[in-house]
Amino acid sequence: MPSTTSQPRPDQIYTSTIPSPPLPRTTVFNYLFPASSAKAATDNYPKPNLNKVSYIDGITGQTLTREQTETKAKQLAVGLKKRGVKTGEVGCIFGMNSLDWVVACFGLQALGVVVSPANYAYTPSELLHQLSDSTSSLAFVQPALLPVLLEALKLDKSYSISPERIFLLCPKGEKPKDLQNKFESIEELLEESLSKDELNNVVQKYTDGLEKDTAYLCYSSGTTGRGKGVETSHHNVTSQIQAVNLVYEPQTGDDVILGILPFSHIYGLTVVLQQPLTYNGTIVVLPRFEEAPVLNAIQKYKITWALVVPPILIALLNSPNVKETTLSSLRGLQSGAAPLSSDLIQAFESRFPHIRITQGYGLTETTPVSHVMTLEEGQAHRGCIGRIAPTYQARLVDYESGKDCEKGERGELWLRGPSVMKGYWRNEEATKGVFAPGGWFMTGDVAVIDDQGYFSIVDRVKELVKYKGFQVPPAELEALLLTHPDVADVGVIGIWSKEQATELPRAYIVPRGGLSSISEKSKNELSTKIQKWVEGKVSNHKRLRGGVILIEAIPKSPSGKILRKDLRVLAKKEEEQDEVKKGRKAKL
Repeated sequence: MPSTTSQPRPDQIYTSTIPSPPLPRTTVFNYLFPASSAKAATDNYPKPNLNKVSYIDGITGQTLTREQTETKAKQLAVGLKKRGVKTGEVGCIFGMNSLDWVVACFGLQALGVVVSPANYAYTPSELLHQLSDSTSSLAFVQPALLPVLLEALKLDKSYSISPERIFLLCPKGEKPKDLQNKFESIEELLEESLSKDELNNVVQKYTDGLEKDTAYLCYSSGTTGRGKGVETSHHNVTSQIQAVNLVYEPQTGDDVILGILPFSHIYGLTVVLQQPLTYNGTIVVLPRFEEAPVLNAIQKYKITWALVVPPILIALLNSPNVKETTLSSLRGLQSGAAPLSSDLIQAFESRFPHIRITQGYGLTETTPVSHVMTLEEGQAHRGCIGRIAPTYQARLVDYESGKDCEKGERGELWLRGPSVMKGYWRNEEATKGVFAPGGWFMTGDVAVIDDQGYFSIVDRVKELVKYKGFQVPPAELEALLLTHPDVADVGVIGIWSKEQATELPRAYIVPRGGLSSISEKSKNELSTKIQKWVEGKVSNHKRLRGGVILIEAIPKSPSGKILRKDLRVLAKKEEEQDEVKKGRKAKL
């Protein structure tokens, strides 16, 4: 945070050209499933179609209509209430995307339980951190991940969840034999033969101010350390959907959406799981991105719209199995969660000319989307994240001086609006560290705005490499390196040089065709070749003086963000190995 901040001029506070929509005062559940079927969530949405299929299991073909989803959620809420679960508790969902995940989420919301979704890729210690920090008192878990949960609970004797409050995300008939009498399945929680009144009475009733209560506790990705619980209120979610629907690529009930982004991440949770309900869309739910099931689902269900992250685009672009006809039903892709270069967009659209790509921007802390573009805008402004969405305000502030930047100058993006988080869960110090006076949330992302009001993210404040006082944006080098024909993926970090007393830019690269296909001699030749290639295309201070290292894969979070902390750990190990080698040579 800058040591001082100045007051911006009126023209340095950026707002949407589209008026802000009405913002309902309600809960997430009542917003998505209005009490009266004759009334939409708000007046500008189509009437809810109760018989429309809202969710399809992309593997089994099982479906849930809107009415079935609502009914099962209420049945689950009754079952939980009978087992002593109360409004205001925190419930964790630990599993890959599934229809059971959907029901668990909405069932908890109906009862007024705070939902804390956990990343299915967590290790036991990572899961324990979220469970204990969030004070989760119950958990829904995918059977295959139960060992991770149980191991996590063994790591801290001061924290526990009783077996009676651990529920399996699977039908009763699919419970593993050894767990038949140990844990209940979600199906066993669904109370059947209930009257309409019984189902409706279990839903948390709105009272004045309830929209400010926490609805979700998503944990930030923790790319630089332990994840923090982000308090997302009901009002954050409903305001987000209201605003983004005005500037998002127009969607209708005819659209079929690919649901591969993890529901445990705010992007998948808000934009994939919930937003399509407001326009009667259908979501094809898949556990995660795997090429064969995804391609099969696109063809079988004639998917029209997909929300993706850059690694998925790279995988589809580089796959020999993906033909233009394979993706013939797709009209557009919305990318988010990590920057997408204009070169990658160009390459993808050249191979699949009937598909248009657009991108947006947001963070867990902004619920998430603050910037977005339609497909038409995406064509005219490749590489941009779009204009600011309604209800948001934005500033660009010089990180060191604290002064607002002029148009065309790079600055840290600050945001303010009704979709910005309440704060970090039980972490007042961290909350204070990201809010500037006036309620401005400091994103940590470096951005620039053009004359037409379109923003571009150029880097992260904390990820900038400083070479002898010069700032080197890793994202800029990564975008350049991805255009090299021998590079499949890349991550750039700074490594410290004792000899030069400065950081040096280093690139970790996944060679096209895989690391195993290259001999040791060829690896060295390729590294040198790429390093020299970059030298001819960048300023002197941006050269890869830290070297080019070939690796099997770039470590990334499920949302597609490069885990630079993992690359730094790798660099540290390499440094230690070099020291050992030097020591051996000295002895000789």
